[in-house]
Amino acid sequence: MKSIPKYPILYTFRRCPYAIRTRLAIKASQIFVELREIELKNKPYDFLKISPKGTVPVLITVSGDILEESLDIVYWALKINDPHHLLSQCKLTHKEFDGILSLLEDEFKPNLDKYKYPNRYLNINKNLHRDKNLEFLQMLENLLKGSQYINCSHLTIIDYLIFPFIRQYRNVDEKWFDSLNFPFLKKWLYDLMNSNDFLSVMKKYKIWNSSEKPVYTNFNTY
Repeated sequence: MKSIPKYPILYTFRRCPYAIRTRLAIKASQIFVELREIELKNKPYDFLKISPKGTVPVLITVSGDILEESLDIVYWALKINDPHHLLSQCKLTHKEFDGILSLLEDEFKPNLDKYKYPNRYLNINKNLHRDKNLEFLQMLENLLKGSQYINCSHLTIIDYLIFPFIRQYRNVDEKWFDSLNFPFLKKWLYDLMNSNDFLSVMKKYKIWNSSEKPVYTNFNTY
């Protein structure tokens, strides 16, 4: 008989922005998970067996459901428990909310990849793709001019969904990013980067080994 896991199982990779957004949501929900940190260059067989596409995050619920997309895991967690009201709608309509996420996924992320990893592509001018993302940053700057966070006066889920990608963009060339005239965006970014929530989900764990004792966490310490 197949054993039932004590907690949901989360396969993750510490630096992946999709995994970061997932861990932030799980921390906010206060749900415990069995954490399985993996190496993307050496993916374990057990991971590929349940998710052949081989990308993180992946979550296996206690009932055996497999969630392979970060947004699915984020909403799964917050629908169970949302004590900080991250799912508040606030000023953005559903259409505006979805539109921003579509821009992030369809435009910002591809440009970010070409900026961060130009050697993976042929004939790439990485700074051209860097600059293509300035329009998205300007949109965020405008949203943040009237509020501490993107959608509300308090933190909501769209902040967590976008933040890891802006951080990754900034990390390519910190000096250049810090020279940009986006004061509201930079304050938002640095506040999140220095928050206890972010520091706790970025704690380093040993690479998962099935023969070792499981790691259970709700990301409450760092």
